[in-house]
Amino acid sequence: MLLNFTFAALLSVSAAAAPTGSPVTAPMPVYSQSMQADTLLVAAVPPPTTPLPALPKSTPAKLGVFESVAISAARLPAAGKWQAARKTDYSQMFGADCVQSGLAGCDSRFANKIRGIADQVAGLSDREMLNLVNRTVNGAMTYKSDDAVWGTSDYWATPAEMARKGAGDCEDFAIAKYWALRNLGMPDDKLQLVLLQDTRRQLFHAVLIAHTGSGAYVLDNVSNRLLVDTDIAQYQPIMSFTGERSYIHGFASNSRAVADMPTDLSSVAPGLEL
Repeated sequence: MLLNFTFAALLSVSAAAAPTGSPVTAPMPVYSQSMQADTLLVAAVPPPTTPLPALPKSTPAKLGVFESVAISAARLPAAGKWQAARKTDYSQMFGADCVQSGLAGCDSRFANKIRGIADQVAGLSDREMLNLVNRTVNGAMTYKSDDAVWGTSDYWATPAEMARKGAGDCEDFAIAKYWALRNLGMPDDKLQLVLLQDTRRQLFHAVLIAHTGSGAYVLDNVSNRLLVDTDIAQYQPIMSFTGERSYIHGFASNSRAVADMPTDLSSVAPGLEL
């Protein structure tokens, strides 16, 4: 399958399709290139010892969400913020042993409301469980821009900071959903944080994708309605993160207009206008 990609940045990229897994790095100025891509190599992270019963066993997720192709990349501008958000295990914040864990914010309304999900998931399908998580986290804190909460244009808060402020923007909601699902036993390699362009609202946005046997579901702070990625035409992914891995996204020739993709990936700040 011949694919045309347009990427805008100076990046070091390792091709996910390489069968040996060996990284291939090259400077990436603004250009369009054609390449043969048949498979993607995704690093599998072993599932927790107590997996969520409703979910299938962990298999490599297809990370080309929103009808894109995901290409493994190094040194993406937002990668450090994503890894900082994962540095501390905040899944315990939404479990019964939060106080013993020493995490701040255990007694907050934010933590208590999300913690209640664990008592409601028994017997739910994966879609029903994801719908519950999406709705609950959306109602657990108020949406406010990073500038309003932190005085800066792009701050990725930890769950402890979200609990203290009681507010956050789109990537903060996505991070909270990530840790809530990790607490419920969802494998790390099935959760994908995606930075994208919302072409309808004309702004950068962030969502969490949960990969299941029944589809790639979009957990989105702008809606309590749970949809699969292919049902949302206005979302155009730019970069994404799964576990320790980072990806940039391209599109098959003629399948999506890519002329408006950002020329500087460091300018991609969720919540800001395009």
